[in-house]
Amino acid sequence: MESLDTEVRARKTLGTVEYVESSGFTQGILPTKKDVVQNMLYLLQPKRAGQAQRSKEDAAQLLAEHLQEHWLVCNLHTIATQNIKKLILKMYEEFTRLYQTRKQRQNQAFTERADKFNETSEKLFDVFCTDTQTRNKLEEYSGVKMTSIEWKFLEDQRSERKMYYEDFTDKQELKMMERRQKIQCLEHFRKLAKEEKEGNKAKEMKYKNDEQSDEGTSVDESYPAEEENGGAPAFSLRGRRKRRCTAISASTAMPLECQHIRMSIRRVRPGFYETVEKVENC
Repeated sequence: MESLDTEVRARKTLGTVEYVESSGFTQGILPTKKDVVQNMLYLLQPKRAGQAQRSKEDAAQLLAEHLQEHWLVCNLHTIATQNIKKLILKMYEEFTRLYQTRKQRQNQAFTERADKFNETSEKLFDVFCTDTQTRNKLEEYSGVKMTSIEWKFLEDQRSERKMYYEDFTDKQELKMMERRQKIQCLEHFRKLAKEEKEGNKAKEMKYKNDEQSDEGTSVDESYPAEEENGGAPAFSLRGRRKRRCTAISASTAMPLECQHIRMSIRRVRPGFYETVEKVENC
């Protein structure tokens, strides 16, 4: 983001806390919720946005990308850019709603909500990827793995916020385009990891459904016994195969030489019963 000029900065006061527009984040530490609000104030200022008058959606998108880059420089994987954008919009909407409340309606409940917002504004705006499976995939694809130092840094930023990421300045010298390409790759990898996770869930559900279908259906349940008509015994191997062949040939035109082959409801391979019968007759 470009630096602020010498003009007067936009200021908004909520309760006893003042929010001043700012551009960018402090190096070496992770941004707080207040930092995010102040950056949104900067991006939405007409003098900063130009004649186009940025919308909240566009401002949140720009800020989400910048925020994600900031975390990646600290070697920390984040949630998807669109999810960061949603969190930014939700928090900024809450700030705007509180700030724009008329004085006549600023009762005790409003004061409590404003105080709570101001209290949490000094805490970390946490966009860390907590999904272990997705994070492992991102680390695998990108080759960037979190060390114990980075885990310790993250925990500190969530609590006391006393640590400083020493390598930040050196990594900050990377070109913006290179960092954007890295983020785009990670977004692609995140999508692949999500698709793989959903695919595994779908396979597991299909397997469970197949098992339930097999347990709830008897092999001979849908076919009448043929003993009364002088046919093969109702529960004999030959009888079961004959009934299935008859049912299939009655519904679809099948060549005579292929009628002994079928697909069982238990997913037995074609020709299985015929092979079993040959072995028994040996």
